[in-house]
Amino acid sequence: MTFAHMPTLADLPGTAKQQRSARVISIACGRSGVGKTTIAANLALSLSKMHRRAMLVDCDPGPTDATRMMGFNPKESIDDVIGGRLTIDEIVVDGPEALFVVPAGPVDAAGRVDLAARLKLADAFRPHRRSLDYVIVDTPGSADPDTLDMVASADLPIVVLAPDAERFMDAYGTVKLLALDHDVRDIAIITNRIGDEAMGRELFRRFRDVTARFLDDTSLSYLGGVPKDERVLTAAARRRLVVDQYPNARAAQAIGHLARTIDTLDIGAQAGGDCFFGMEAVLRAG
Repeated sequence: MTFAHMPTLADLPGTAKQQRSARVISIACGRSGVGKTTIAANLALSLSKMHRRAMLVDCDPGPTDATRMMGFNPKESIDDVIGGRLTIDEIVVDGPEALFVVPAGPVDAAGRVDLAARLKLADAFRPHRRSLDYVIVDTPGSADPDTLDMVASADLPIVVLAPDAERFMDAYGTVKLLALDHDVRDIAIITNRIGDEAMGRELFRRFRDVTARFLDDTSLSYLGGVPKDERVLTAAARRRLVVDQYPNARAAQAIGHLARTIDTLDIGAQAGGDCFFGMEAVLRAG
């Protein structure tokens, strides 16, 4: 597919006075290595393949970040937006299936997108709150306060859970901090690298039981699981996404199912998502 006739962000509808249609979905984990970026990028592309107006915002830079995972190596990034040199429209990359990709941007020495940067980004994204259906944010692979602020500033926070004990506890730590330090009460869970869906459901059940013992007012919902699949690694080695390169692979089918599940949810426009688009300032001014 070529991108010559694809719409740009500027072509999509939206006026300053309309409420936002975009729903912000943050993908998080306690520590890198759980497959968070793979899920974020493939989920965003799956939503776009369903003809939803989707954008992937890559906030986890590195040699295997979501932007490079799709074969892009753009010179422009969120850094240019924060620095006031370019707009979102000028840095966005046209991904496959009309997916909009915002390349990974500035991080401080500790690998975090800080509050000042996020405030500038919110202002930059605000004009597009009616131009999109979904904004998938691949957050940094850590549980530091800046990252958790970013996760909390979403309409649907998702935490990726893997079967091994270490990643299990990392995910629990993330959920605990989101609940206690950021007052997030509703969190969705995706299991990754599981043997089958039954294993995914059992893993979620155990995770929910542990969480309920210590966080009794936190609600966890299970969106589904992604099986361990060598095609994910093969696609990544080719700098492609599995849902694009191997659409019939088990992992691709599972991520497609996740996208359809998310698309059926009644995701409310929460105050956190308003903050992502800088809308809290607009609402206070009105």
